[in-house]
Amino acid sequence: MRVRVAAIGVGNRTGKYLQYFQSNPDKVELVAVVEPNAVRRENCRKQFSLPEELCFESAQAFFEKGVACDGVIIGSPDRCHYAQALEAIERGMHILLEKPIAQNYEQCREIADAAARKGVKVGVCYVLRFMPLYRKVKELIDAGAIGRVTGVSHQEYVGIDRMLHTYVRGFWNKASASTPSFISKCCHDVDMLLWVTGAQIKSVQSAGSLEWYRPENAPAGSAERCTECPLEEKCSYSAVDMYLRRGVWTNNFPVPAGKSKEEVVEEEVRSGRFGRCAFHCDNDVADRQMVTLTARDGILITIEMNALTRREGRRTVFSGSQGELIATDELIELRDHHGALVSSLDFSKDAATPLHAHADLDIVEDFIQALSGPEHPVAIPIGEALESHRICFLAG
Repeated sequence: MRVRVAAIGVGNRTGKYLQYFQSNPDKVELVAVVEPNAVRRENCRKQFSLPEELCFESAQAFFEKGVACDGVIIGSPDRCHYAQALEAIERGMHILLEKPIAQNYEQCREIADAAARKGVKVGVCYVLRFMPLYRKVKELIDAGAIGRVTGVSHQEYVGIDRMLHTYVRGFWNKASASTPSFISKCCHDVDMLLWVTGAQIKSVQSAGSLEWYRPENAPAGSAERCTECPLEEKCSYSAVDMYLRRGVWTNNFPVPAGKSKEEVVEEEVRSGRFGRCAFHCDNDVADRQMVTLTARDGILITIEMNALTRREGRRTVFSGSQGELIATDELIELRDHHGALVSSLDFSKDAATPLHAHADLDIVEDFIQALSGPEHPVAIPIGEALESHRICFLAG
């Protein structure tokens, strides 16, 4: 029997999750969509042959309609999660909830408590736990490959393009409208580290700032829009270069009927929020942060979020009583205390596989299985995800 699921917010993340629906029509049916952007809403309606009366501009209209469904995917902006999740729980709908859960820890706890009272399953979209590389890391650590874990150094390289598109010019550039950048970008990193090590954190220290993307750092003679700037061609942060010349991060711009993608992107760069000078935006979230976690058993975990580099990806070093495990996006290495290579595992094929090495689809598969009966829990229930959120909100 197919389960019935509605999607609230069909932007970048939910769009990936909905690929599972297309590939598994025998398991799941998309019964309704909520999306304030008319272009995205219409595209989703056509893609899944939904009747217009089941395509809603607001979550309130969807809930008031009383659409029969077993669960909902909530992939709306962070500021919407709290109210939408509570309403769905009250109506007995199970939830696949995009991270972060909500805008502060108290809201996260309230959602978790409400779900427990109503007997509703809420799974959190922590993709790292579903990725083959990190599953192997946990397997090796659990098997004692490096002995007892004594410390972890984790580096999250955000990358300049991602930082500009998301946290400087984009919709996550103000904490009041979303969450601080460390929470938005690294809450699933923190969860992965706790999951792998089993560490119970007793203290959190954090240092970070909005260091670079500030008006006072704008080059002399620069303009407030890239299309009007005499320095644009040599600028590392040019929106013209990023979106028009290189064409990166352009798939998130919805294309209405009668217009080409090229026209939409050029219009956005010339007059929209994504064409602003990187030093003249209204952003207020950190572009670098260092967080230190101290566990009750003495494990020291450091997490560096760095958005002032072209490099993207993660590098994690697990130090142990019998050696080290070093994990990057494509490789796991085990080394002894002399630095000699003991063994290595190549994950480059997985790293090249779309949708986070298929993990985005595995998240949905897990949720669909959980909807099939009470004996199937979600892999990452909200109660388990609370600790990583508590730590991230303390780090700020």
